[in-house]
Amino acid sequence: MEHTSIAIVGGGLSGTLTAIHLLKAARKATTVYLLEKEARKLHRGVAYSSSLPFQPLNVPASRMTLFPEMPDHFVDWLREHQTDYAGQLPSPVTPDAFIQRCIFGDYVEDCLASAEANAYEGVKLVRVNQEVISLERRTSGPSFVVSLNTGSWLSVQKVVLALGNLPPVEIPIPNKAFYKSSLYKASAWSPEILNELPLQAPLLLLGSSLTMVDLLGSLVKKGHQGKIYVVSRHGLLPQAHQVDTVPYPVAPVRLQNPLSPLKAMRLLRKEISIAAQKGYSWHSVVDALRDSLSGIWQNFSLQEKKQFLRHVKPYWEIHRHRMPLSSSHMLRQLQEKGQLEVKAASLVDLHANGEMAQAEIRKRQSTDTQTLEVAMVINCTGPLCDYTKSQHPLIQQLLEQGLIQADELKMGITATKEGNVLNAAGLPVENLFAIGPPLKGMLYESTALREIRQQAASLASLLLFGETMLAAAL
Repeated sequence: MEHTSIAIVGGGLSGTLTAIHLLKAARKATTVYLLEKEARKLHRGVAYSSSLPFQPLNVPASRMTLFPEMPDHFVDWLREHQTDYAGQLPSPVTPDAFIQRCIFGDYVEDCLASAEANAYEGVKLVRVNQEVISLERRTSGPSFVVSLNTGSWLSVQKVVLALGNLPPVEIPIPNKAFYKSSLYKASAWSPEILNELPLQAPLLLLGSSLTMVDLLGSLVKKGHQGKIYVVSRHGLLPQAHQVDTVPYPVAPVRLQNPLSPLKAMRLLRKEISIAAQKGYSWHSVVDALRDSLSGIWQNFSLQEKKQFLRHVKPYWEIHRHRMPLSSSHMLRQLQEKGQLEVKAASLVDLHANGEMAQAEIRKRQSTDTQTLEVAMVINCTGPLCDYTKSQHPLIQQLLEQGLIQADELKMGITATKEGNVLNAAGLPVENLFAIGPPLKGMLYESTALREIRQQAASLASLLLFGETMLAAAL
């Protein structure tokens, strides 16, 4: 009997969703290997494996189903498991509730277990808690040899790179030695941050994204009372979700035509103005545009994409990636009482001064500098997107072998619209695919559940049947 073998490199949301769809769709002998180095991140990745006390999802429960054809699936699951999370879930669970990330991780894991239990005979999932360090093409037989850090290896026909978001990198400063100091934390997701800090300690958080908001909430929940500085180049905070947003009935179709970033933003503002006259908020207009974003991005020229990243992205991102209203209230309260100070500035340098760190910053659009003295500096910047700077052994090996190449904007790797990876010569690598964040340079929107669940379903169809779900439907 013909047998299909597929290795999924990365066991976070992208990899797990791909495995779920493979297990649900396969109708003949198939082995799916789900490879994840860290057992605690299996089925969860970084975002849903954190043990910090304040980690709400950034969108309401009604938008977090793994299966778009079953929009109430996550909410129904929460209600079914209400008693399992006493004190952690609202009672009753409502579709507009913002649920803890770790609970969503349980949901993802449970969906995988269900898909595994109900898979056809001969279809199986093998979890491998080891790190993939290299990928070699075979000239005959199964397409790839997947080498692991223990010295063992797998021989498979197809490989999916579900690498998720790469860890953030240090901001370039003259005194790079500071980053080896105990005064610096490279990850905002580390529970050691809360355990090591005195409650009165002043802190510097680098970056003002949703990662910073989550860490700030955990500090508040822990009872932290020290001064907290947030430094980012623009000093912009994520906007808040609006309660009971009425969906905008018609997507702004005009924005789907080839436009420059400037014209696109002008049309968007005009659309928001028209919507406001009809009683709709800007939130609903931005959400209605969601499915058109990749097309708009792909219609930009390379120069226009660079213009967007340089001038528009910071403002677009805070409206596109919003925080819960309760988080917005928390930040406002901290600012009003003087505990939180957000600065639009760039980091100049960092130095250790005994048990304290001295951070020199330069205010935005100014030559003036300021020195902040804090007990700890925590990196809350976004993930690394430039694969050429990654220290991951697999990524380095794939780049050296020419099996992958970084895209022109250094936002991910090159691939076809179906996710088939392109090599250094720009040609598709047979049976090698990518999903999620690695495709951001091509799709722009490729990091959130809404896009990843669509990619996973289509990729599973392509891996098993040689066609995407969209192609099959036509």
